[in-house]
Order: sequence, then structure tokens, then C-alpha cells
Amino acid sequence: MQKRDKKQQILEAGKDVLLKKGIFKTRVEDVTNYLGIAKGSFYTYFKSKDQLLEEIIIQFFDIRKNEFEEIEKSTEDFRDKIKKFIIRRFAITTSENLKSHLILINLTRNLEHLSSELRTKLIEIELLNRKILREILTQAIVKNLKIGYSKKELEVLIIFIMGGIKSYRLDRLFYKNKEDYFISDIKDLQERMQNIDLENEIELLTNGIIKILTGGK
Repeated sequence: MQKRDKKQQILEAGKDVLLKKGIFKTRVEDVTNYLGIAKGSFYTYFKSKDQLLEEIIIQFFDIRKNEFEEIEKSTEDFRDKIKKFIIRRFAITTSENLKSHLILINLTRNLEHLSSELRTKLIEIELLNRKILREILTQAIVKNLKIGYSKKELEVLIIFIMGGIKSYRLDRLFYKNKEDYFISDIKDLQERMQNIDLENEIELLTNGIIKILTGGK
């Protein structure tokens, strides 16, 4: 097996164990036992559990960056771009992407317990989300809707819309109960996604954002 394949195998096993045991209860030996490999094999690719987590975040960031660059370069109108942005925020892609997303959701819930390096990586993802939304909304407001928002007003709108999408996404997909708070099982998440009309709800969200931008017109 090539080095890259072995590293990815450990990474994917790490996701499974992290979601099963919990981020802070997982030990390196839990991952190696899950794979049936020696601890030395783990340390060939990762110096620590934190570095494993950092790699998960980096890969998720790269996927998100590529997805958003596709939206940015697209010739679709601003409405379709807003809709695609929401779809990406709901992580409706591969199961591996969903696993990474679940881990990130649980990491952001425990920011105060994370290393400064991990917090920085998570902040980079949030800044990327804001950057692409800013570009989409700027295009919508200036080029299409021709509404005269100031720079400050636009920034407030971005924060408001981002917060709305985030809260809605957490409540509909990831919130579990008061005790466990967030879902940590990929099967539970996939089942929930199947039990709601996500396509219709994303359409409603898109229409709502357009109404916000146009003052309800």
C-alpha cells in the first residue's frame, strides 16, 4: 500500500473512532486498534491526535474551497449561486464529507478546549464561508438587484444571513437533545436528511434570502 493511501486509511478510521467514542475520549491506540495496526504506523503519519484532527480540518477546508471556487467561477445567476452556497453549507455531498462535517460541528462546540492551532483552522473555514457569501451577495446587490447598500450594511447582512443559515442547519440536521446536544452518528444524520424535504427547505431559504435583500419585494 502506498504511503498516501495508508495515511488516508488512518485518517478515515480516525473519523469513525472520533465519532463513535467522542473527540476528547478518543486515544491514538483506539484508532490503531480499530485498524489493527501498530501505534508506530500511526506516528509515521501523524505526531498526535491533534495533528490527525488538524488534517481532517485541512482536508475539509480544501474541499470547501474547491466547491466555493466552482460557485464563484460559475456563469449561473446570483439566485442559483446563493442556493448552491446553502447546499454546500448543508454538506450534502459524500458520506466522508458528512463525517468530517460532524467532527467539525462537535469541535466548534468545544472551542475553549482546543489547541490554538485547531481553533485557527476552524476560524479559517468560517472566514472562507463569509468571503464567498460576500462575493455572491455583492454580485446580487450591485450587478443584479442594483440596491444601494453601503459597505457596512452589506457586512451586517452577511453576518445576519450567515447566522440564519448556521442556526437553521444546526437545528434541522445536527441538534439531537439537551443531553447529547449534537448528533455524532453518521447513520443518524443520513436518516434525518432522508426524513426531511431538504430540497424544498433549501428552496425556501433561498427565497427568504432574496426577500431580505430586496426588502420583501
